[in-house]
Amino acid sequence: MPEDLVTLHKPPITAGERKISRFMLLFESIVKVPLFRCQHCGECLLSSTAFICCQNCPKRLRNGPCGGTGEDGSCEVYAERKCVWYRIYFRSKRLSRISLLYKINKIHDWNLEGTSAWLNVFRKRIDGPIWLVRNDKQKVKDMIVDDVERED
Repeated sequence: MPEDLVTLHKPPITAGERKISRFMLLFESIVKVPLFRCQHCGECLLSSTAFICCQNCPKRLRNGPCGGTGEDGSCEVYAERKCVWYRIYFRSKRLSRISLLYKINKIHDWNLEGTSAWLNVFRKRIDGPIWLVRNDKQKVKDMIVDDVERED
């Protein structure tokens, strides 16, 4: 079960891969930084977070908002901004990807920070992107029913 919560180093990053990663990061920077404000965490969740980088949260939360989000969706740290997770929720709703927000994302592996997420997907260190979500509304209903049944 712990492997569901943590990225394990399979295989570990070699010195040669670090060089390739720097080269690939250049291309990721060209695409992901302007489009998604990517923070180069090395464990990209963009496809699960409605293509908004959750690492833009000042607390770098990967599994939803903190308890300090205002009723109007404002960020606890920067009150003039909307909470990143508030924005993720509403965009997920528009894109019919709400069911992906129910998935618990792994704890951030700081050893992957500043490495290429594309390389990490290729080397199977992290899961690949989720391109299509079918029957999103039904999946959400099923998850809610499962939660209610567990409580009973």
